[in-house]
Amino acid sequence: MSSAKYVRSVVTACMTRQGTPTFVLTPVAVTEEELGNGIQYDLVDSQLLIDGYEEPFVHFDEDEAPPFLLPGVRQYLASASPKPALSEAS
Repeated sequence: MSSAKYVRSVVTACMTRQGTPTFVLTPVAVTEEELGNGIQYDLVDSQLLIDGYEEPFVHFDEDEAPPFLLPGVRQYLASASPKPALSEAS
């Protein structure tokens, strides 16, 4: 079995720390075996918590998402107003 890692895009519907709903697009690198075991979702959960997002997390892997979702979320994120860095938010 190959241990090569592949970058996967995972779209997540979740909440900001202010309690508003949002979408987040998170790239993760996983092997085929990890992908088969759903490890990409664990990696995304960890990154979202580090970045300050709140549960519930509803994930869509790029192969499981409907065809319109990734392009729509990319467009949404590109048009969203810039957010201040965490250090600037105080």
